[in-house]
Amino acid sequence: MQRFIAELSNLIDKGEFERSWRGASDSNPNFTMDFGFDGRRVSITIDSGFSDQWQSDNFHRTFSSAIHRVDQNCNIRWL
Repeated sequence: MQRFIAELSNLIDKGEFERSWRGASDSNPNFTMDFGFDGRRVSITIDSGFSDQWQSDNFHRTFSSAIHRVDQNCNIRWL
């Protein structure tokens, strides 16, 4: 299991984000994802098993692309 926390500069609609995420060409279908939105903070849990993990740089890039498809001006800070 992997966990990431991102703080966004703008509020993002969770439904719009999830549509954008599903459209991400480089999202990995082998992982079960849970996105928890609390204001501008997003908690991400990835159930990837012990032997297979999503490289953090790769995940950050994929997540950022999905956010920017919803709001090009939104900045992301990883906590």
